[in-house]
Amino acid sequence: MGMALRTSFDRMADDERQAGMEAKLRGSYEAFLPTVGYAFNHRLDSKITYTPDLFTDPLAPSRTDTLARRQPHSEGFQLTMPLYDGLKRFNDMQAARSAAAAGRGLQDDKAQQILLDTASAYLAVLRDRAIVRLREAGLADVEKVARSVALRRSVNDATNAEAALAESRVIAAQGALEQARAALTVSEIELVRLAGPGANPSQLPLVPNSLLPGTAEELRGILLGNNPKLIAARLNADSAAFTARAAYAQFSPQLNLVFTQSRRGVVSNTPYHVKDTTTLLQALIPIYQPGSFSNLSREHAWARQKDYEALDLERALLAQVTAAFHQRRSTIQQVGQAEQRVRKIARAVQGRQMELRLGAMTTVDVLNTVAELAEARIAKINLEFARDRATYALAAAMNRLRV
Repeated sequence: MGMALRTSFDRMADDERQAGMEAKLRGSYEAFLPTVGYAFNHRLDSKITYTPDLFTDPLAPSRTDTLARRQPHSEGFQLTMPLYDGLKRFNDMQAARSAAAAGRGLQDDKAQQILLDTASAYLAVLRDRAIVRLREAGLADVEKVARSVALRRSVNDATNAEAALAESRVIAAQGALEQARAALTVSEIELVRLAGPGANPSQLPLVPNSLLPGTAEELRGILLGNNPKLIAARLNADSAAFTARAAYAQFSPQLNLVFTQSRRGVVSNTPYHVKDTTTLLQALIPIYQPGSFSNLSREHAWARQKDYEALDLERALLAQVTAAFHQRRSTIQQVGQAEQRVRKIARAVQGRQMELRLGAMTTVDVLNTVAELAEARIAKINLEFARDRATYALAAAMNRLRV
């Protein structure tokens, strides 16, 4: 099953999704660092007014700078350090942390699902091979009865109807064998898809019965604490809640520390160039921004949706796993009953064949008993497959499957 994990494109895709979440988390840390850039400004027009009017013509005061100026441009480096943003960066970081942790839970869930699918395919191949062997044995038994009937018919000890019935049962057994071989081919193709072309089951794997708890109550407790899909859903709900809190920053003042070093020119004939080095506090008080309230409502609705989805998933998983636990126990009892049924029918087949040779039993009775034995053996194999797969499924739900 280790090969299935290493070669699964589904898991590789999920790993890339998680790599994106981890990169987003690193980006949330970097949001606390200053922003550095090189700015270039070219002023197209400007008008400067003065209060009180000290610089214009006293005879015609206008409070407007009438000195002929060239429109200056400026360029230089600017560093902006956010000091306060309404805790937006903090809540975004917490949301990214929860989302990354949820992604790791989804990775665990993906690995458990791949291991479960591979184990199920392994068991299916073993089951279908056993069914093919039983169908071959059943065909051999029916052909033996058909040859016996044909021999008796040659000496006028059996009717044409009995011979025709025996031949029809042979044809039916051949069809069942062909169907079993087709099912085996499908199972082998699925196993190759999951585990690679080298996968070739030879014996029943070690079924993890020891990993399961003894009671349904204990199973539910383990599920609530260990199921990776449920853990991921809860963490996604936490991430959405932090994102909703970050939306309040739209209404909060923003405070930045800004450092600039720039050159301006040409300002006027005198001076020709100006070099400006400035450190300042910049505050922005939001008054109105279109879509702010709808964005806040959307984020909170999204957070409530994720919370409800996590609660619904918890309820669904508890119901499914509890039902699977009790169903597995019932299947274990059915396997024991199927074993007893097979043993009794096998003895009945031996007795019917002896009675047929003595003339106390008809060919129809023998054929029906042989067919019932084959179906009982196949039913037992199917029950064993259902029991073992349920064991793997419960272990996967508790995040306990390992390579």
